Amino acid sequence: MIDWGWVVEQLKGKDISGWFGNATGGGYLQRFQAKFAEYCGVRNAIAVSGGSASIYVALRACGVELGDYVAVPAYTHVGSVAPIILAGAKPVFVDSDKYGNMSPSDLEKAIQSKPVKAVITVHLLGVPCQMQKIRNVIKDGTFVVEDASHALGSEYKGKRCGSLGDIGCFSIGGGRTKTIGTGEGGMIVTSDKALAEKCRNIRNHGDRYTDVDYFCFNFRMSELNAAVGLSQMPKLDMLVEWQIRKAEYLLRKLPSFLSVPEPPSHVKSTRYLLGCAYSGKKLSRDDFSSRLLEALNKKRIESGVPRKNVSKGQTKLISQVKYYQKFKRATQIAASLVEKSIWIDWHRYPRTEEEIDQLIETMEEVA
Repeated sequence: MIDWGWVVEQLKGKDISGWFGNATGGGYLQRFQAKFAEYCGVRNAIAVSGGSASIYVALRACGVELGDYVAVPAYTHVGSVAPIILAGAKPVFVDSDKYGNMSPSDLEKAIQSKPVKAVITVHLLGVPCQMQKIRNVIKDGTFVVEDASHALGSEYKGKRCGSLGDIGCFSIGGGRTKTIGTGEGGMIVTSDKALAEKCRNIRNHGDRYTDVDYFCFNFRMSELNAAVGLSQMPKLDMLVEWQIRKAEYLLRKLPSFLSVPEPPSHVKSTRYLLGCAYSGKKLSRDDFSSRLLEALNKKRIESGVPRKNVSKGQTKLISQVKYYQKFKRATQIAASLVEKSIWIDWHRYPRTEEEIDQLIETMEEVA
């Protein structure tokens, strides 16, 4: 849903960086940030170069540094975890609830021996975390950093994801993987004036105030990326509602061997992806996944690409990756999600009900 003609016209003859001679970025960046902040219901949005960069900048703004501990879900993408290491801290992996989100009860256990400086809550697949329960088990002064990359537009008790913690982070890059995308990019949101100011410094060499006592670098977003993002903001409500409606249609048709837990009544999930538990009797989860792809290819139905993809979700826990094994904790529910999950991305714009029917028909044939 990118209006390339508009983007090209707006940038003709202009500096597509936007950072020469000023410390705040160009006009398109300012407008994009303002629209994004308004959408999330916060006072400040700070655009950066990527989703992982947004988490790193947020952690550093919260004062996370060498030797600190940061709690993070065991079942997540490495982009939620690597920024902890980059900040000099150590991840504390926390088990999952039935939605794949951070378990408040396991968080309470995990932090008994590890005094965490911050908690990263990942709203997996667009389902908001149990934010109040997480708040209840952490100590006063512990920062809550939301990774809301899957949850643009999702709500918890009437408030948008990203606005629920001390600071929120979004990935808005990727080739159609996110609801809106800038090619590569991230966004930080917060209503805390001091945190916002630190983020602006950290992303731009400290150029707002060069004499700061914390490390700054270059995590800037260009005018080109900002204009691409800005062009999609008027369509964001439509894109979110589309994926919710089509997800509901897909859920009604879902075969009995795939089940998705219903989100609690106090949240609005944007159904970014559908995370299913596989319970087929004839085929293993892995065999079902590979045979489905083969069957779709045989029918010449495009698959294996963003917005037309069926995958096994996170194929391993980050703590199973060699580098991160030294931080491993027992996280049984998260481990079971790796073994039995099927993620469906076949309902987001511009997918139609007819295309969804093709997928469901092929699933039933394979099973």
